[in-house]
Amino acid sequence: MVEGFFDEIPGSRQDWKVLHSIDEILIVAMCGVSAGENTIHGIFAFSQIKENWLKEKAGLKLPNGLPSYDTIRRTLGMIDPKVFQRLFIKWIEEKLDLKEGSYISIDGKTVRGSGSEEKNIPPIHLLHAYSHELGIVIGQKECRAGKKNEISACPELLDMLKIKGAVITADAMMCQKEICKKISEKKCGYVLAVKSNHKTMLEEIRSLFDGEPRKGCQIYETNDKGHGRIEKRIYYLDTDINWFSDLREWKNLKAFGKCESHVISRGKETVESRYFISSVDDVMDFAEAVRSHRAVENNLHWCLDVIFKEDECPVLDRNTAENIAVIRRIIYNRIKMQLKPKEQLCFGKRSCMYDDNYRLKIMFSHI
Repeated sequence: MVEGFFDEIPGSRQDWKVLHSIDEILIVAMCGVSAGENTIHGIFAFSQIKENWLKEKAGLKLPNGLPSYDTIRRTLGMIDPKVFQRLFIKWIEEKLDLKEGSYISIDGKTVRGSGSEEKNIPPIHLLHAYSHELGIVIGQKECRAGKKNEISACPELLDMLKIKGAVITADAMMCQKEICKKISEKKCGYVLAVKSNHKTMLEEIRSLFDGEPRKGCQIYETNDKGHGRIEKRIYYLDTDINWFSDLREWKNLKAFGKCESHVISRGKETVESRYFISSVDDVMDFAEAVRSHRAVENNLHWCLDVIFKEDECPVLDRNTAENIAVIRRIIYNRIKMQLKPKEQLCFGKRSCMYDDNYRLKIMFSHI
């Protein structure tokens, strides 16, 4: 994987002080993160323990010995995360074919360990583009002002991606006219949640689905059972929306949708209704979009927090924290791409920690 990957990263260090190439330092860092390390100290300790492995198996020459703790720290802090992210997206696009009709979830996650209330340092917040079919991150962008900056970061993230014919899903914060316009310009569809940030629209959609469904409203039902609970979901999609006064202001808007969830757990039933705007006009496609977006929490955010211990990463320098986050997502993707059917991500992550041969495959094999 790493062959040629770092060629586009500019070197801004002073030549007369350079003892290690950026390639060497970043390979050491990536190997350390793949082995479960979340700090510069941990990455440096990994390199000391695995020095022979890095030379004999990973192929590092290290003519001046291992990079020091300070060298690793300075290098990760010096690299522009925007450049690193562009390389990450370029690598994904070269390796994988994202077919038309794919579902892509746009959702944000805060790296909590990268902030400190005591030092008045806010944690970094990353907006992800996650492919439901491929099960990997296909792009990310930092929101400099935190979660509230997701609205302005979303169009920029979409511009970074080579996607066409996909269906974009997102939560209510992304339900914005400019974002619908940007998605349509990318020749993609969308299913976006509607909540109280568009109070009038929400009330109109809620009224639309009150009582019996109107003639022509499409309905689809699913039933799931597991983990001591039964869940029935009823999806409604109404494409007769010419009555909506702001229809022309929402680019490519074709339907309003509702997902009604009935959950029975421990003998008690709860009912929840969620509402959406959609450029998708088929209820089956609408249902798949809603389901795929709910999965991003378990398939990505939970895995990063629980399996990769991301929230325990106490790196406060913004560039360093963001670059380590990019590395972490590269490793996440590489493991997901290598897993055999029915193998779980936690198995691959543990294998990276304990099995030198598996780690070598994750880091250096051509996928």
